[in-house]
Amino acid sequence: MVPTEHSTVSQKLAVALMSTGYGRHIDALKRRTAPYFAVIEPILQRHGIPNDFKFLPLIESDFKANAVSTAGAVGYWQFMDETARDMGLKITSENDERKDLVKSTEAACRYIKFLYRKLGSWTLVAAAYNGGIGMLQNQMVRQRKQDYYTLALNEETGYYLYRILAVKELFTNSGQYARMALGPMAYTDNPYEREREQARRMGWVQDDEPMPVGESITTEEGFTSSDNDPAVIDSLLAGILKKKASIKTVFAGDAEARLTKAGKAKLGQIWLFEMTQDVQLRETTVKAGDIIHAVVDDIDSRGQIFLRTLKVVSAATHESIPLTFLLINPATGQAGAPLPKALKSGWLTSWRLL
Repeated sequence: MVPTEHSTVSQKLAVALMSTGYGRHIDALKRRTAPYFAVIEPILQRHGIPNDFKFLPLIESDFKANAVSTAGAVGYWQFMDETARDMGLKITSENDERKDLVKSTEAACRYIKFLYRKLGSWTLVAAAYNGGIGMLQNQMVRQRKQDYYTLALNEETGYYLYRILAVKELFTNSGQYARMALGPMAYTDNPYEREREQARRMGWVQDDEPMPVGESITTEEGFTSSDNDPAVIDSLLAGILKKKASIKTVFAGDAEARLTKAGKAKLGQIWLFEMTQDVQLRETTVKAGDIIHAVVDDIDSRGQIFLRTLKVVSAATHESIPLTFLLINPATGQAGAPLPKALKSGWLTSWRLL
């Protein structure tokens, strides 16, 4: 989830979209990258890494095996020598495995999982992949923030995730951006598209909705349009859209727990949460009623609290369960969650397994 409701986020994403240069050639780019994605996607899935990371080598190297950066990074995933060797790649004068798509992708997955274990957020992982984990952790400590979208970073790293998001958006909604690249004349001979574009501007139609098939809806009798506004939404479409069911927040996390005892809202305090349901996590089963003992890592200026487990205790046996969780925002999947205005027992929280 990307917090585009914040003006700075939406502005940066818009700039990234405009500066990709892919809009006019997105169909050709999709054809060119399809063979690479066919190799990369199953490897990402096997390692439990979000599919969006397939766009990193496109951003990093344009899928060129022989790509070399000014800093000396080489190959599809742009590994420096030391990191490549740490991730198990061989580098010799005769054979540089950074130029092997399968082997370098496997190494990239190992490195991405290492970053995720340290950071607990996929957005922060992408930033660390670009700027280095040391730099990112230093900035997080200095600024007392743990959210990519609010961190002040150098220009390249500060825009890195937006470049990935822009490319994903172009690949996902290529038809829309192809029309944008053509300009206003794209809708000249298609009144249905004019209507749909106005619906988008008014917020009635979301781009993730399936495109209807068939002819444009005929205007109902008695409905007239203004000569000054030829692209008018007809009343039948408006009625359908009004009946659309609201979209509920999708639960994002590995486990859910309710607050049983809150400590003070300050660093180092211990808070207790009770699991709400049985969950199978890796080889371990956590049962409803098991207790999470969590410590406050941070509370930022926006009122978000960052909690991580010290231990999880079985309600049945009172033994510690070898699992580590981070509190997350269920709407974004990122570490940290906004504190309720009226904090009390029963506050439902989402947790991600590290």
